[in-house]
Amino acid sequence: MSIRRVILCTQQFGNYWSGLGAYATSLAKGLVERGIEVVVIAPVGAQPIDGVGWIEVEPARWDFTHGNWLSLSYAFARALKTLDADIIHFTDAREAFAYHGKIPAVGTLHDDYFARHRWWPWYYRRDYVDWIQRWAYYSIVTLLERKAFRKLTALTANSNATAQTISKRYHIAIDKITTIYLGLDLTPQPVDEELERERLENPKLLFVGGNMQRKGLPLVLRALKQLLPSFPNLRLQILGKNQNLGKMQHLAQKLEIQEHVDFLGWVPPDRVNDYFRRAAVFVMPSLMEGFGLVFLEAMAAGLPVIGGNVGGTRELIEDGVNGFLVEPLDERALAKKIKIILKGESVRHQFISAGSTTFQQFESSRTITDTIRFYQAVART
Repeated sequence: MSIRRVILCTQQFGNYWSGLGAYATSLAKGLVERGIEVVVIAPVGAQPIDGVGWIEVEPARWDFTHGNWLSLSYAFARALKTLDADIIHFTDAREAFAYHGKIPAVGTLHDDYFARHRWWPWYYRRDYVDWIQRWAYYSIVTLLERKAFRKLTALTANSNATAQTISKRYHIAIDKITTIYLGLDLTPQPVDEELERERLENPKLLFVGGNMQRKGLPLVLRALKQLLPSFPNLRLQILGKNQNLGKMQHLAQKLEIQEHVDFLGWVPPDRVNDYFRRAAVFVMPSLMEGFGLVFLEAMAAGLPVIGGNVGGTRELIEDGVNGFLVEPLDERALAKKIKIILKGESVRHQFISAGSTTFQQFESSRTITDTIRFYQAVART
């Protein structure tokens, strides 16, 4: 069955702040280029692009969920009542929670950390400064997202790791979940000797992410403290917004490294590449990670990467080949890996070259092709 019209329901679009928004924007562009009519339903404040239909909805002010996904699910459901399409695609599968229509609906799984939730609150105490709030929030979302996932006709996952965890923890048949690796509509950028010289003269570590604790920012801050005696002009630049930003700033002060840390907040997508190009190393040693689309952005910019040895990151980064993987919470190992990249010219060249090759294996065109095939299979059922 050919797919003529798709409705994308997404919490971020155009001026996004995370990989979810980058994915939704890239997907819409790719579908339109393949001749498919696309209607995007997004919250007020999102940014439309040429070639797509556009409907704005308003999330509730009371919404406690990240990205306002719970109230958006109700707003999406109301908007969908009068629309028709071959497929409805919730780019965050949680946002199908309130949907009860007859049109086949699919959703994308970007993470599995709620599915990994532990009901014992002290489980979170070691890793998170907001452990009580996190435990309470995870306890609620675990129940809500499971209901949302189960009602969808089919699901896509950003990695095999995400698919396996969701299937196992929520008792969803694995054949209902199709892994479709995410890609970006970017062109790999060359790195010449002059750029490398500039990167290393005044080296900067770059961290990009919203959920700063889960993505390992405390570990990066502690590793930075270990590195400063050897690299006194080293800086850490942090892009992203998060409710725990104040606590991260306090940790930097406690470690007495605040003069070497730049908390830059949200940066528009069209400016993020400038930071990738000027940085010496991209570092995001997550405690849990569904995939890590931001690693592909770094690789496209010719930047060596370090990620956490967890989840879908292991399907993207091969340790010692196109980047380094470190165990969560091992600050000494992280500092050591950063030092190797800053001092090792051959390692840097290897990671930059291999990273460019990796990026090309995850091009957005492949994501679009796989997604259309997925839509066609769902429409036939």
